[in-house]
Amino acid sequence: MAGLGVFAAELIIGVGYPAPIYIACLVSMAILLGVAVVVALRHNRRPWATLLVDERDRSFRTPPYASNLLLGLLVLQLAGLCLVGIHETWAGLVAGLFFCGMLAAMWRALWQGAGLTLRPSGIEAGKMAGALTVPWEALAPEPPVRGENRWQIKLRYARPELVTMTGWTPTRNEVAFEDGDPDLVARAIATYAAEPDRRHAIGTLAELERLEAGIPAQRRGRTREFVEPAPTRTTVRRVIVGLVLSALSFVAAFVADRRGWPLWVSGPFGWFGAHQLHLAFVGWRAARRAQHGADESPEGEQPDLPRASSALERENHA
Repeated sequence: MAGLGVFAAELIIGVGYPAPIYIACLVSMAILLGVAVVVALRHNRRPWATLLVDERDRSFRTPPYASNLLLGLLVLQLAGLCLVGIHETWAGLVAGLFFCGMLAAMWRALWQGAGLTLRPSGIEAGKMAGALTVPWEALAPEPPVRGENRWQIKLRYARPELVTMTGWTPTRNEVAFEDGDPDLVARAIATYAAEPDRRHAIGTLAELERLEAGIPAQRRGRTREFVEPAPTRTTVRRVIVGLVLSALSFVAAFVADRRGWPLWVSGPFGWFGAHQLHLAFVGWRAARRAQHGADESPEGEQPDLPRASSALERENHA
């Protein structure tokens, strides 16, 4: 539906108004990026903290996340914008093919979502361009730990030779999911790795209630946002880098006069600049909440599972 809406808007602009096609692509990219950012910010404040029960498949699944599909449509618009410049320079064709290839590589994750599926036989982790299948016998008795981000979990293997991979999966010890409570997911993995007699109950509502039994009532169904508070110097550095890249993006777009290589570098500059500004805002907001004691977890409850050391922690120790 989002793709049809964007296509209809571009068709109306192209037919009803004397606007160049690259203007329509830029407007569509801005709308898609804005909607994706708004959805992500609202989602990260109170992400869902449960697993989806599929009784027919006898599995637990992490919920999908719609913003990735919006970002995929944005990449498709960027590819179309590059293809507009084919008649001016061969760089437009190369850039368009590059972004189309990127979209094709990530199509599985954009359509099905990157998440975890727990079955009585093991774990299936869908990644951006492949899948990871982990039998329960391959896991070590030690519980998994969180990665550097809220949506990542690092697995510990006792028999890594049992793990199989399909497609392109650069790492096998780290799995990611788009939505869900990291404590609940890690607890489920640790439970089924250590207690084989409970695996046959995977995919039932009764077993899901058993997994959620130890979670306080205030946290059931939703969880807080796990974001590392950023030091002031990190936030300032991200803001400066984001503003500089955004300024370079606008300067390159106008100086290029709709042709030449500066037009093609303006897009990546703008993308990375917006990303740095987003990281600065998220880190600053987490630091402000930590300073004023506005943690959403009840009575300042700490996470149950250990956390892998992050780049931010290493920077603070340094």
